[in-house]
Amino acid sequence: MATPSATPSPTWLSPDRYRAELEAALKPVRSSLASLLKARSVDTLDRRLGRTEEAVTEAVRRLRDLDPPPEAALAHVEYVRHLADLDLRLLRLRPDVADHSLCTPSALLTRVGKGTIDNLRVAARNLKILDYDAPAIDVKVPKRRNRRLANGTFIRNGGRGGRGHLRIRNGLKRDAVVTLTQGKTKVLSVYVRKRSSYQINNIRDGRYRVYFTTGTDWDRSARTFTRNCTFERFERTLRFRTVYSGYTIRWRNWSLTLHPVPGGNARTRTVRPRDYPR
Repeated sequence: MATPSATPSPTWLSPDRYRAELEAALKPVRSSLASLLKARSVDTLDRRLGRTEEAVTEAVRRLRDLDPPPEAALAHVEYVRHLADLDLRLLRLRPDVADHSLCTPSALLTRVGKGTIDNLRVAARNLKILDYDAPAIDVKVPKRRNRRLANGTFIRNGGRGGRGHLRIRNGLKRDAVVTLTQGKTKVLSVYVRKRSSYQINNIRDGRYRVYFTTGTDWDRSARTFTRNCTFERFERTLRFRTVYSGYTIRWRNWSLTLHPVPGGNARTRTVRPRDYPR
């Protein structure tokens, strides 16, 4: 007598188990992305981008191995495909952050692209319709911009009331922001456009360290260029001093060029982005 064969058990996950697996895979992605979007310097952005890309890679690996409930199978495959597209975009952009071509989270998102984020958002919505919550990376992707300030715009205007002046010439191919500090205190910052000059008048007596950053697209809120950013300082400090002698008043003025000039004696050095005064 033939015995009936056992009916094989289904291999797919139960709805509750599938929801739990989605949450476990995507929670590190959301956490690392939230941290990435709060990065305040390009070197911090570089480190957090690495962690985010690794989290997305792991999420893709975990989700690809799942066997979702039958009604979610197609939507699951589509979601994983678009998550993998995001992973590839982040991986390809890591060198651009490392070499400071991209300097802020907003610039990074612009290069990731609205289409990549929108595709993932739609895929998440399709799962949500089936009552499976795979939260999209719900961020606003800004358009590519080239914001500039007028030449001589003060970003910080302190340390005034003296007699000395500082003449700044920017012969570089990019705009710059020049910053004067005393100790760890940021005293004054001024925007100097490429191939332009500006003179800061009435600088108060004291010794100042001079920093400058160059780049493209000035973000007022972040107080940094979003693309092609560099960060430097002059090795020599500038001392402004007024001397009163009888009826004579003498003071020292200074002139700096941000670009190399023959015979120039003002050396500069690169500083880490996180050490640049904001």
